[in-house]
Amino acid sequence: MQQVASRHPELDARTCEALAHKIAVAALRFFMLRVTRNTVIAFDFADALSFDGETGPYLQYSVVRARNIFRKFQESHPGFNPRDLDEQASMRELAGFFSGKDAGGFWELVVLAAQLEMVAEQAIASQEPAVVAKYAFRLAQAFNNFYHHHHILSEEDASRQSFLLYLVHVVNETLTKTIGLLGIEVPERM
Repeated sequence: MQQVASRHPELDARTCEALAHKIAVAALRFFMLRVTRNTVIAFDFADALSFDGETGPYLQYSVVRARNIFRKFQESHPGFNPRDLDEQASMRELAGFFSGKDAGGFWELVVLAAQLEMVAEQAIASQEPAVVAKYAFRLAQAFNNFYHHHHILSEEDASRQSFLLYLVHVVNETLTKTIGLLGIEVPERM
């Protein structure tokens, strides 16, 4: 709770405690689920709570980052709803983005996001929740790499910006569902 309070001094104690609880539960659940059933583990709470690396808070942070992009975009574009983005792009525009200079990274992100159902089925068939946890981490990593390579909010080309926002939307929805399968809630902020 102290770490949350130091990051968000504007929050009251009750809100800090609720936020810290969500983060702690995510840390514990992901730490336990990221390894296969037969693995012996040595639990280190400091490692599990890290916002970097293969941790529950890293997954939560990735979703919060995506939602912050939308929140900031809405500040300058009232009425913006990410769910409306799929109706804005034409097939011709999409084909252009998926064949342009950044196409490889875009395809990687979309193909990875499209694998959730297959990953969930594989986890069920193998009775290994670690399959879902590893997938969630790979998707969060891919999203954070995408975020660092593309300046979404400052993109000057409106159609490219809409396309980038749509990719953020796809990842946000998929990662939220994925970590939900692991029993991890997404806090309002990190």
